[in-house]
Amino acid sequence: MALSMPRIESEDFNNLFNMTMRGKWEEVVKIYERDPSAHKVRVTKTGGTALHVAVTEDKEEIVSKLVEVISKYDKEALKVPNHSGYTPLHHAASNGSRTMCKCIAEAYPSLVDARTKNTETPLFIAALHGKRGAFFYLHSICSPNSDLRYSYTRRPQDGTTILHAAIDREYFHLAYQIIYLYEDLVDSVNENGLTPLHILATKSSAFKSGSNAGLWKRLIYEYIAIHCSSICLALKLEGIIVKKLKADPSNPQSHESEDREINIVEKSNEQEGSSATDVENPARKDHTGSQSTTPSAERNRISQADYGNFLLGFLLIILGMGSKRIVRSLQELKELKKKHKWSFQVMNELFDRSKIIYKHVHSGADRGELPPLQEEESDLIATVGMVDQGLKTESIVLIAAKNGVSEIVERILNEYPVAIQDRNEERKNILVLAAENRQASVYNLLISKDMLRESIIRKVDRNQNSVLHVAAVYSKDKPWPIPGFVKASIPPGISLRPNSKNETPEEVFSRTHEDLVNQGREWLIKTSESCSVVAALIAGVGFATSAAIPGGTLGDTGKPVFENAAAFDVFSISSLIALCFSVTALVMFLAILSSRFQEKDFDKDLPGKLLLGLSSLFVSIGAMLVSFCAGHFLMVEDKFKYAAFPVYAITCLPASIFAAAQFPLYFDLVQSTFKNPFDHLHRYK
Repeated sequence: MALSMPRIESEDFNNLFNMTMRGKWEEVVKIYERDPSAHKVRVTKTGGTALHVAVTEDKEEIVSKLVEVISKYDKEALKVPNHSGYTPLHHAASNGSRTMCKCIAEAYPSLVDARTKNTETPLFIAALHGKRGAFFYLHSICSPNSDLRYSYTRRPQDGTTILHAAIDREYFHLAYQIIYLYEDLVDSVNENGLTPLHILATKSSAFKSGSNAGLWKRLIYEYIAIHCSSICLALKLEGIIVKKLKADPSNPQSHESEDREINIVEKSNEQEGSSATDVENPARKDHTGSQSTTPSAERNRISQADYGNFLLGFLLIILGMGSKRIVRSLQELKELKKKHKWSFQVMNELFDRSKIIYKHVHSGADRGELPPLQEEESDLIATVGMVDQGLKTESIVLIAAKNGVSEIVERILNEYPVAIQDRNEERKNILVLAAENRQASVYNLLISKDMLRESIIRKVDRNQNSVLHVAAVYSKDKPWPIPGFVKASIPPGISLRPNSKNETPEEVFSRTHEDLVNQGREWLIKTSESCSVVAALIAGVGFATSAAIPGGTLGDTGKPVFENAAAFDVFSISSLIALCFSVTALVMFLAILSSRFQEKDFDKDLPGKLLLGLSSLFVSIGAMLVSFCAGHFLMVEDKFKYAAFPVYAITCLPASIFAAAQFPLYFDLVQSTFKNPFDHLHRYK
């Protein structure tokens, strides 16, 4: 039933509105004490009362006073929602203030049952925003009755649970705790048939395999020592908190110790410990479930962490320790590594605690009722968490493969190899999805596990597209990091038939890459023309200087005047080098200009010619500068012997800047020309 709003005089309303908007909260308290009808008056455009505003602004002391005043008259005022259905308790949960939650809930205990227009309870709101302190308190005051307790955790509108919400928002620290407090949520599904593991499988950025960092960041990431004393202490203390809350949620003493332990957990996450452990590769557990570590292994972990910290410190000194941007980037990488470790722990807990993930899952709409196990077709489309509710939900392994979460894919395939047979509505299997979405890490995982069997490779989707067809399609947003990766991985002797459009993979490649070939041809022509002009100029200068003799010759013998000078030898050799390499560069660029620019030419032929041309051009430019400096030094050696060197250095600076700017292109050309990215595929050759 809707709450009736009291009428208040215009002058009193303006006074309440002005005091609230100006933040004069003591005056607001006086108005509340003087006029009880003001308790339910909405003062914001969103329909919030003054109490809503105070809670939103984290005015804990004022909220306590306002709640105390309201409790003396009509506690129903605490239940007044805004236009979105948020009560003051919802806002307190959203802000994460345990103090305000306790103040409001103790005054009106039934507010924990209140729901927003999106059917969200305060407990759900706390989980949605990752507020652990508020979440623990609200959990403790919810009904201990099992059915009612789980009703607080679900949003009936769409069947989403607090575990879905925490994982979706990437609050893995909180998700880990929810798994322990509400174990049955591990196998819950929303109205779309998605379990928490389905949601986790879409979070590629939450795992190491999904992080697309550059070379330097990857190196720094590996050597950042995330000391696991903080994480292990957090896990241990959270276990203590969970046990106490599960044993007696309403015991005040458990909340006092809970507060202390939460503070310790938070501090432990901010401080580095004395030993490091890779949480993503945990130590082997014994039969009791505890991790078994030897003193020597512990010392090795410590030394590895110290070694990593030493290298990191040395890198900081080189890059400039005073750079705030570098320090901020390092901190971001450290937080990223922590997130990866927590998500890995959550993944393991979900797998370990799930009872029905590979048999059947229950619907969010059924609110906890488990449907009977449904038999699927012979190709085992739904072996891993498939739900049939009028819509087909992709299995977890397919979602993980599509998003590049190789950790989840590996865990599933290790325990249930038959999951390799899963296919979605479009009849795409894990291999096709990994290739289609350019997930090289997942594809490489399948290769390393020797799962590229002929029966898997020959699978086609609804349009008869094989793995080579989807890999051949050009994707502007997701280009292949290693061209030819899929084609090289297929064993010889396997022929793939055309798709429903009667196109072979080669024809699909040619059609979809037509624009890219044209763009590449235009770029190569412009680059070759520009570099040819420079190479021709250097060749002319090199020919002129190689034929010239600085200082002339001796009249009686015809020998150079500076024949015995070291600078003369440098001049002669560098002039010849400049001439030879400039001519080589010119020939290479002319060869590129006369190329046919077919797709196959862009594999090795054109990159090789461009690499040789650029290399020769760089060498000729350097040799020409050395020749100039050596010849000039012969002229000024007696007068400006030492003053000339800084001038020569400045002269070479523009060429050095140009070479440095071209280094990324040069590095890519070297890598694509000489590096074999398919060494791991030698068994097929």
